[in-house]
Amino acid sequence: MKKIHVCGWLASCLLLVSAAQASTILTLDPPSGAVSGSPGDTVGWGFTFTNDTDYAVITGTQFCDSSSSPLPSVCLPLSPDLGTYTDFAGLQFLVAGPSPESTAISQTFDNLLSTGIGSFAIDPSAGGSLSGIIVLTYDLFSVSPNDQAFDPINDTISNGNYLTAEASVTVAPVTSVPEPSSFALLGAGLLAVVLQRRKSL
Repeated sequence: MKKIHVCGWLASCLLLVSAAQASTILTLDPPSGAVSGSPGDTVGWGFTFTNDTDYAVITGTQFCDSSSSPLPSVCLPLSPDLGTYTDFAGLQFLVAGPSPESTAISQTFDNLLSTGIGSFAIDPSAGGSLSGIIVLTYDLFSVSPNDQAFDPINDTISNGNYLTAEASVTVAPVTSVPEPSSFALLGAGLLAVVLQRRKSL
């Protein structure tokens, strides 16, 4: 009889843990996480961070190689040959949670305003594509850090929590435009052909 009660208690605990984890969600904009640009462009991602249990504060984001462990501490850096990632969300003080906060934070990507989850500056000589994962870290508190009664020691539930989302950058090939001197040569060649035909008539 005791074994059944213990199993039931463990199952309840596992369900509670799953429910708590399921209440914190990260989605990117675009939803596929796939962005593209030309060499020298800066691209990026919008995002929605949802948390309806306690109060979550975003502490940072990273763009890691797809072969990385999702743990932020084991984030393998991307090859700098394609470009560099800049964290936007972690530089803002963003809190998601129950009232008086909002349970969802949504931002579109805007490089000038530094909004969105982050930006990726494509190297001017880059080509090809890069797949990886964006890792968002957050701390969890029992009281909103915006509350005057907030105590960072007593109200901290956990630090270094993380969520991941697949992301990729595709660099569009640059189409070469003929230089003005090439146009001049082509024009001279066409003129010579026209004059030659007139003489032969």
